[in-house]
Amino acid sequence: MNSKMIKYIIISFIFLSLSLEVHSQKADLLITGTKKTGINEWQILDGQYRLVISGNDFAGQDSVFFGLEAERRYLLQIYVPGIINKDSSLMTLHINGEPILSVEPDGEPGDRFLPFFTGVKKELSKIIGGTDASIADFPWQVYYESGDFMCGGSIIAGNWIITAAHCTENEDGSAIPVSEMFVKAGATNPYNVHEGERYQVSQVILHEDYNSRTLANDIALMKLKDPVDVPDARPIKLVTADDAGEGATDPGVISWVTGWGLTDISPEVLPYTLQKVQLPIVSRLQASTVWRSIPDNFIMAGYRDATRDACNGDSGGPMVVPVSGEYRLAGITSWGSEDCDTYSAYTEISAFEEWIRTKTGIQEFTPPIPAGDTIICHGENFSYYSVSPVTGATEYQWELFPEEAGTIEGNSRTGTVVWEPEYLGPATIKLRVRINGTLSEWSRLGVEVVMNTKIISQPPDRILCAGQTIDLTISAEGHNKKFSWYKDDVLITTLDTGAYSITGASTGNSGIYKCKIGGSCGTLFTNNIAVTVHQLTKINYVTPDISAENGEDISLKVLAEGHDLTYQWFRNNEILENSVYSSLELTDANASDIGLYQVLVKGTCGTELSSKSYLYIRKEKNPEDPEVFIWPTVTDGIINTALSTDEIYSVVMFSYTGKIIRELTDCRYQTVINMDNYPRGLYIIRVYNRNFRWTQKFIKQ
Repeated sequence: MNSKMIKYIIISFIFLSLSLEVHSQKADLLITGTKKTGINEWQILDGQYRLVISGNDFAGQDSVFFGLEAERRYLLQIYVPGIINKDSSLMTLHINGEPILSVEPDGEPGDRFLPFFTGVKKELSKIIGGTDASIADFPWQVYYESGDFMCGGSIIAGNWIITAAHCTENEDGSAIPVSEMFVKAGATNPYNVHEGERYQVSQVILHEDYNSRTLANDIALMKLKDPVDVPDARPIKLVTADDAGEGATDPGVISWVTGWGLTDISPEVLPYTLQKVQLPIVSRLQASTVWRSIPDNFIMAGYRDATRDACNGDSGGPMVVPVSGEYRLAGITSWGSEDCDTYSAYTEISAFEEWIRTKTGIQEFTPPIPAGDTIICHGENFSYYSVSPVTGATEYQWELFPEEAGTIEGNSRTGTVVWEPEYLGPATIKLRVRINGTLSEWSRLGVEVVMNTKIISQPPDRILCAGQTIDLTISAEGHNKKFSWYKDDVLITTLDTGAYSITGASTGNSGIYKCKIGGSCGTLFTNNIAVTVHQLTKINYVTPDISAENGEDISLKVLAEGHDLTYQWFRNNEILENSVYSSLELTDANASDIGLYQVLVKGTCGTELSSKSYLYIRKEKNPEDPEVFIWPTVTDGIINTALSTDEIYSVVMFSYTGKIIRELTDCRYQTVINMDNYPRGLYIIRVYNRNFRWTQKFIKQ
């Protein structure tokens, strides 16, 4: 709060007549600041969150001008990014030329939803200090004398007055004696002894957290020695938290402020007649463009630069707003500029409602909550509500909030709602009664018009491999949805969302799935979803190494599991033509069949290559051939070869994959081969010359 803040308010410019009649007008709106900040992601939504105006249509413009229906509640939605200049305002919304709502780059990045109301002014002459008013139009207003000071106040019960806490203390902060406090009620001119009635204050209750320096919690209650009983004087109801939640004090709402404060600053002029002025409520952010610090629980109202404000002598007086066909007390005039030329602050009544009722014992009668459906399925035309009889009630008044939800008719204990066909969202059924000429408080039944259950998308049949994730997620709309999943017509789970999946699927998860989507407004089944989970391709067995006689029939086999398997056999890493079955048949085997055999198995869910099997065909015994010796067949370092004759021979060593790793020539008798530098594994050794050939497998450990 800057140093020019003082405890007063003044009244100046008229926007609307006192009548609560809704005028069919347009409100002129201006949005500024979009180009400088680069913020184009904004839009105006109506009460159903439907798009009215989009910022995308005005990309790059410094300002955007458009019209909206008057006397309606809207929402400004704006996306605030994470990185932005924190020292500048993002956007300001003006209504009829006055800045009402300011958007600052504070808080977390994301969407902001800021409500506002399109109040509309009537063009009247500009009068400093407002226009004359009759106390009959503002019968809750009282003139309050406190020591050497004058303030305003409001009647909230027969012997209870509400005012500003600072009106109960002297300039030095000391309390003014109760004996020096009087109020005058029922007087348009409080100085006329023939008007109204004067009442003595018997008790003052200040808010416990009132701060005379910052004016935080600037609220006080005064109990009168005698209840007010004079023509043109009656209590006013308080704006409740429910009223505020329904938009009663949104930025843009046009309020009435009344009082007998200054109508001119220099020279100072005090009126004899009650003055009235209408001031628009503005957001705290907008008001912070003038005031550095605004304590909590204040309503800000007025104009940024104007000769229209409240002023010295209006403190403690009422700010009222229209609520359901009547005026209610929204604020208490608290503080403003010493020049009475900008936004002023009003203690927010709805924030102190519980405190006021606790201290005074004032409790408004509230009829029973109406009975009826609280969930309305979209497309329903009518809903019916009723309430049990209220003793002494001569009238039952029904209301539907918001107005765009539809209409409600009823002047007795039953009310009928005709729903707007396009409306979706929350609504409130409101009821009050008149007893002995006095209207009760509203009772409220919260209802919601919700979407019918509808399937947006569902998964097709699934074919997948074991170990994968089965995703059967469903997209659906509706209210209070439950997703019940069945497999082969047996219920397996019920979820709150349509996200259903099975991780690490197995063949046992194969089956026919379907989902029942149940909601407040209907139950639907998806189509049957066939899920097939195939086994992974896997080799379980392959024929081990074989040593056979020349001329034998040899069978090499592989046993594998999987789906849609195919086979291909290899020898010494080369494809064997026409060998595409699980078994490889070799008829009348001979030395040409010696080698390393493998099989490649392919399936829907993978490919696997078998280990290698060594096939050795022993040659026929020929007395003329020399005898070949190779030992040992299992070694950790040394291999020996020997020939039974003195013929020259060669030695070739192969790795298990068929690669030549060593070759020796011109060998005779015994040959010693050192294997220390070779890794462990299976090797093939071939001993040969032009007269014979001998091949044998050995293992290095």
